[in-house]
Amino acid sequence: MNSVAYSPKSAGLSVAMIRSLIFVSLCALMFALTTPSVSAQESGEKEKRETTKTGSMSERVYKRLSEAQALAAPEDESMEPDFAAAEAQLKEIAALKGLSEYEEAQLYNFYGFIYYSQEKYQQSIQAYEKVIALQEIPPGLRNQVIYTLAQLKFTTEQYQEAIDLLTNWLNTQENPGPEPYILIATGYYQLEEIDKIIPPVEKAMAIAQERGTKTKEQWWLLLRVAYWEKGDNKKVRDILQVLVTNWPKKEYWSQLSAVYGELDDEPKQLSAFASAYDQNLLTTNSELLQIAQLYLANDVPYKAAKILEKGFADGDVERNAKNLRLYSQSWALAREDRRAIAPLKEAAKLSPDGELDIRLAQSYLNLGEYKSCASAARKGLKKGDLKRDDISNMILGMCLFETDDLVDAKAAFRKAKKDERSSKGAEQWILYITSEEERIERLERSMRELQIETVS
Repeated sequence: MNSVAYSPKSAGLSVAMIRSLIFVSLCALMFALTTPSVSAQESGEKEKRETTKTGSMSERVYKRLSEAQALAAPEDESMEPDFAAAEAQLKEIAALKGLSEYEEAQLYNFYGFIYYSQEKYQQSIQAYEKVIALQEIPPGLRNQVIYTLAQLKFTTEQYQEAIDLLTNWLNTQENPGPEPYILIATGYYQLEEIDKIIPPVEKAMAIAQERGTKTKEQWWLLLRVAYWEKGDNKKVRDILQVLVTNWPKKEYWSQLSAVYGELDDEPKQLSAFASAYDQNLLTTNSELLQIAQLYLANDVPYKAAKILEKGFADGDVERNAKNLRLYSQSWALAREDRRAIAPLKEAAKLSPDGELDIRLAQSYLNLGEYKSCASAARKGLKKGDLKRDDISNMILGMCLFETDDLVDAKAAFRKAKKDERSSKGAEQWILYITSEEERIERLERSMRELQIETVS
């Protein structure tokens, strides 16, 4: 029995995760203010002597940016950021004449941080785009801003632009880490370009292996969804094996079991689900029923019965006719007929049709409890809506015969005989009962004759 195949619901980096990455990048950018290029004794000279050399900052700009920084990110954690005051400081800087491109870059870089902190993402993007539009800025600053801008594009769902920015950014890097490749893969996931997910994720994993660092759960989830969409169940199986080993969650065990089912490997399908059960990860009605059914399909009915027994006791398995029937069936297949009776009797009471009453009658017949068998069979026939009326009457006839109710037994077999599927068997029973009635009649007649002779 294969379980229903799963479909991965999500993969890739969440918006919250990307925002966290952006915040780290922004903090690094904001706190990287370069010291002024002039000495303290030169600070009082005229503005025309202040340098505007690329990569340096004048005293006038540095001072105002520092003040804005203190307002936007106060060192005292008890103080709230004052973004309005910080922005006012930036406007003062923007009004200054003779700013170098580096100073403009730092100005717009700070604008980007302030807008992002207020969730004004589009304005933040515009500010960072002004930074990279400048020519004479240090490569390190440009690279940091491009990376931050790409992350912002993800936040605003501009996935293709984010991918393009990161791809160009990677071309300028000598030894990039795995994270940008994961961002690119996430972008392709969001664009539903599934085939393009795999290469960047595998590249990220290769980099992590080279550096001796661990891969992350989210990376494997991206690969999982990509290979699932490609229909490569063997690859999905391999990925899920990694997930259950390193991050043993219920969903991964369940998915691994389902994939084994798709691959027609029932023993491993059961083994995966059983591992989840042994770790107390399976607690819902559907999960417990599924593992019980897997045990039945793999000819381990006793284990199925014990799981259902515990599920009923804990209140995790619904006590309805269908589930009680499965429970009874498990005990019956485990050759525990006596233990199969109680749940089947309870299920029969809950069922509107007579099918379970007939099953109960069969169980009583197996146990040799013929009066109970006849009673259950009659209830089932009375309720009706049976799959095989003929079989039900055959069971009733056999139980009545064993209780020496030959007349009613013969009547039951006559009803069963009307169905050609049971006609031959019913006719044999009728003939046998008829011969038995004749034998009994002869015996009784002989007994009467003997009594008369004794009296005479």
